[in-house]
Amino acid sequence: MSFRFWFYAMKVGGNLAFLVAAVTFFSTSGSPFYAFHWIAVSVILALGVAGSIGGVLISMGRLRMRCPLCGALGIVGGNKQLGPSIDCETCGLVHGSGWFGLKLTQSASHPHS
Repeated sequence: MSFRFWFYAMKVGGNLAFLVAAVTFFSTSGSPFYAFHWIAVSVILALGVAGSIGGVLISMGRLRMRCPLCGALGIVGGNKQLGPSIDCETCGLVHGSGWFGLKLTQSASHPHS
């Protein structure tokens, strides 16, 4: 799986699903927004299950994904300052930066080195 897809699915998809679920929370079963509410809740549940499985694999150091910059396999990790990141042998540490942390960039040095 591509780190880019996973990164944006969690960052954008998760937040968008929470927004839709919150806005449509009080919709009634006859409302056209009712379907949007349950779709959003289903997306939140799917991302939650995927995130919990990914979290277990990350804690064991076994989650590998394709680097968004070069396509090589790297180990996925993260920390509070950088958020989710991938440690690529070629590119170094790739993580989110900029407004809302949505731009994938590489760090000049590894924080654990």
